[in-house]
Amino acid sequence: MDTTSCPECGAVAEVQWRDVLESTDGPVEHAKVLCLHRHWFLLPVASLVRPPAPQPDGSVAGLTARAVHSRPRPR
Repeated sequence: MDTTSCPECGAVAEVQWRDVLESTDGPVEHAKVLCLHRHWFLLPVASLVRPPAPQPDGSVAGLTARAVHSRPRPR
């Protein structure tokens, strides 16, 4: 599974598919991403970012363990 960060909320997002789309500057690879909060985007692959890696103590780089675990869970 290829993952990235949601451009809107920063949650983990799955890259659902990739395809090359034509443009006036030539072909550009795009990806459809869907995050945990159901936001979805079609954007150039060059703008994808890697989500922060979990740390051994349960925190995520830049976030405390409390912030990570206090997020509402999707139903």
